[in-house]
Amino acid sequence: MVLKHVFAPGRIGTLELKNRFVLAPMGSGMAQEEMITDPFINYHVLRAKGGVGLNIVEYTAVHPTTRNANIPSLYHDCFIPGMQKLTASVHEAGGKIGVQLWHAGRQTSSKTTGQPIIAPSAIPNAVYREMPLEMSRESIQEIVEAFGDAALRARLAGFDMIELHGASGYLLNQFMSPYSNIRQDEYGGTLPNRARFAVEVIRNIKQKTGADFPVSYRITINEYVQGGLLPEDIIEVCPLLEEAGADVIHVTSGMLETVHETIAPLEKPPGFNAVFSERIKQAVRIPVIVVGRINDAAVAEDIIASGQADFVALGRTLIADPAFCRKAEEGRIDEIIKCIGCNQSCISGQRPDPEASRNYGPVCLRNPVTGREYLFTDEPAAETKRILVVGGGAAGMSAAIHLQNRGHQVTLCEKSDMLGGQLYLAGQTPSKREMAESALQMGRETGRSGVQIILNTTVDPELIDSLKPDEVIIATGSVPFIPDIPGHEHSHVKTAHDILRGETTGNRIAIIGGGLVGMEAAELLVSQGKQPIIVEMQDEVAKELVPSRKVFAKELIAKHKIPVYVQTKCISISETGITLEQTGACFELDGIDTVVIATGSKSLDNLSSIMELKGVPFHVIGDAFRPRKALEAIYEGVRVGQMI
Repeated sequence: MVLKHVFAPGRIGTLELKNRFVLAPMGSGMAQEEMITDPFINYHVLRAKGGVGLNIVEYTAVHPTTRNANIPSLYHDCFIPGMQKLTASVHEAGGKIGVQLWHAGRQTSSKTTGQPIIAPSAIPNAVYREMPLEMSRESIQEIVEAFGDAALRARLAGFDMIELHGASGYLLNQFMSPYSNIRQDEYGGTLPNRARFAVEVIRNIKQKTGADFPVSYRITINEYVQGGLLPEDIIEVCPLLEEAGADVIHVTSGMLETVHETIAPLEKPPGFNAVFSERIKQAVRIPVIVVGRINDAAVAEDIIASGQADFVALGRTLIADPAFCRKAEEGRIDEIIKCIGCNQSCISGQRPDPEASRNYGPVCLRNPVTGREYLFTDEPAAETKRILVVGGGAAGMSAAIHLQNRGHQVTLCEKSDMLGGQLYLAGQTPSKREMAESALQMGRETGRSGVQIILNTTVDPELIDSLKPDEVIIATGSVPFIPDIPGHEHSHVKTAHDILRGETTGNRIAIIGGGLVGMEAAELLVSQGKQPIIVEMQDEVAKELVPSRKVFAKELIAKHKIPVYVQTKCISISETGITLEQTGACFELDGIDTVVIATGSKSLDNLSSIMELKGVPFHVIGDAFRPRKALEAIYEGVRVGQMI
């Protein structure tokens, strides 16, 4: 693959960049009491060393009315020394660095800021629901000056540029949008009036920092809410921002209420915002950055080569693999750990262990040590051992790779004919093909690392005796849990795993369990033209999905008119139907061809007792220890890989 365009030098104002990759500003939670920390610096340095052309530091508070203890600030000179340490470290690593200046407006709470929240109009945010104070003209000018002062501090701290966060429903966005701005003065009404605040902020920054200090403006191309901003509005307003002094436009989409567009999950195609950035490029003379699930170097190359944007911003992509850019430039495409857009941890805040909750930053299913990479460095083991890993799913492959990288002699045994386990199975639905590919890529990486892989092999005492391992990793996963429902033994009753493996079904299928696995089965079945029915005991389906993905699960149900019975229990299964109980009343559904059980999993571990009898040290990880998600499985593989 030739990546000529994306690795060509680029320019933003006076700032020269070595390539067209930008680390998108993402809230990491790594600041402490608004100050930059060493883990924060390590996070940015690692990505600069990974080859990205420009780091943009996450949203940074310009005024006490938007402060947050876990978000960096620049509203006072006391924050400059920490920022200087950050910029010097990134520059030493060969990178360039900017900072995103931000005011939340109504999209926060007084409990967080310690002060009343402010907004262009007294309209509460739909998520926070706290009534803001409508800003007076004096208050508006105070915040304009605050943005300019923060930009000057940024320049004094050694930043190469600043970015204004004019997107995602924050204050600059609130002024521009009729969804949140109903003012009748010169800051409301017409689009030029609503853009006045942003224009004044840009001009104030240029006046204080100089015309040669680049300013990026991040803008939401479409808010996806009724009465909100549309692409036509943004195309009209961007020339006003350029005239005010903006040096680059950074295109994103959505807002807090439509976070599934802002932080798009795997249900959205890679690079989906590029069609909008192309329209912005046609309206302005300055460069354009585009962000939005760009997780593939070929996609990035196509965007730049086709003229849809001048730069591509990578967010979760560089959480998953800090060295994405360097690997792509060196042609090591298959070694890239790709973001799959699961939003399982980086957005939801789920952590694989208690330690990971302490200001270590965003965590990734594919790279669960993000923010703590310096603690997991695959240093050579003090003593080389023969290690047997049993199970070729996510946990087993993760452990095998790290143990082999540390110099151990690792053998991995898998009872099936391929590696991947349930991570691969989950990727059999149309919207989750990237998950299957990630499992296959882990398998290829396992082979590249030098692990001896033995497929179609069940580990028994005789094999253990012949391999003579010094230690054993039990990563045998889990099996579907089958509740004791009368009739579950009928031949037309299958598990969700059976469906994902491609077993045939009838046309009308009752899925017992509307959680994550049940929804995967439903998606696969409707793609085959089947008619699923979902029965769920809880008060909603897809309850464990993060909000940005739950939206698409509900869209699937609505689009295909899938009947859903919530707060409903299946109490028996016949050869042609099922009996359900809902709020104390029983009823039957007839004409059911296949029943699919999707009611969770139970651990599969037949080896611990054998290891104890043989006196061989062993470790149980992943679902074999306790059924959970791939995040915990992969992390436990990394962790045990560092322990031995």
